[in-house]
Amino acid sequence: VIDSGFCKLKVYNPKIGMDTLLVTPISKANANQRKGRAGRTGPGYCFRLYTDRQFKDELMEATIPEIQRTNLSAVLLLLKSLGVKDLMQFDFMDRPPNDTIMSALYQLWILGALDNTGELTQTGRQMVEFPLDPPLSKMLLYAHEHGGCSEEVLIIVSMLSVPSVFFRPKDREEESDAAREKFFVPESDHLTLLNVYLRAKQYRFDAAWCTRHFIHSKGMRK
Repeated sequence: VIDSGFCKLKVYNPKIGMDTLLVTPISKANANQRKGRAGRTGPGYCFRLYTDRQFKDELMEATIPEIQRTNLSAVLLLLKSLGVKDLMQFDFMDRPPNDTIMSALYQLWILGALDNTGELTQTGRQMVEFPLDPPLSKMLLYAHEHGGCSEEVLIIVSMLSVPSVFFRPKDREEESDAAREKFFVPESDHLTLLNVYLRAKQYRFDAAWCTRHFIHSKGMRK
């Protein structure tokens, strides 16, 4: 095993409201786990590309818990539905940063899941029933109540709930980009996803058709 001392970590940035993949130093626990990989089926070696001093002085004991680096909207909505009054004082085992909690509460208020006093609304009660991010569950509810486009929105939410259905092989980038452009809807990436699904449905999610258009047939069927 060759241990570079780094890993990619998904971190939620409350200022921009998005997840980012950051290259960060691993923890001592990570390093020991990587070392263990070398001797799983027989004697092996682990080469670490950092010094003993860096291991002792610079690496953290354990990885930052995921609850401290993730979007908390769904968690806080669930806690509200369970009757927790003051989320700022809630006794988390690993307390997330206050910025992340405030950002999640603001998002829930914007979506209409919480009222001005921080209490759960009727919309919030409906949203918590969905196993989805709050913005996606609100989108489904809104489409049903006001849009008359539930089926299309349901497809878009489903497409957003699986890993990207497009693949881009290293040696065929231009070819795959050209294939993707055939489905492109200038107004919106979401409408592009809807278009991809409807075209694939026309061809009954045929694996050969999907491969020809650089689409994951497994993801489409899911």
